[in-house]
Amino acid sequence: MADGLEAGEATGFEKLIGRAATETERRQLRLVKEALGLRDNDALWLVIFALQYYDSLYRQFPKAIATEAATIMARTRETADAQMRAGVEQAKADLARAVALAAQDVARDVARRQTTQWLVYGMAVGAALVVTGIAIGRALAP
Repeated sequence: MADGLEAGEATGFEKLIGRAATETERRQLRLVKEALGLRDNDALWLVIFALQYYDSLYRQFPKAIATEAATIMARTRETADAQMRAGVEQAKADLARAVALAAQDVARDVARRQTTQWLVYGMAVGAALVVTGIAIGRALAP
């Protein structure tokens, strides 16, 4: 074929892109050439090569973007997981500290109540002993 699009030939397009053209790229170029009635030496034909080159570059972007997005998502997920684990550990530590403080407060309140109870019992026993002593003193007095 004289269109410079034969497989295996180093076409102008392949020189531009620096690799062998795919069959899809060859087919697209042939369709454009035939639809516009271009010849190999037409200036527009060279512009079509350049446009096809940019088309092939732009077709790579979605794959590159998807790959980078997956990488970013994986890193974000790892970071979020690490932060969540750290948050859980911090929450456990805070809860343990709060439970310990609450236990100390409860123990202090219980100790205060018991101290108050013993104080009241002691005062009652002391008052009973004073009353008993007074009663015994009166009974023994002439």
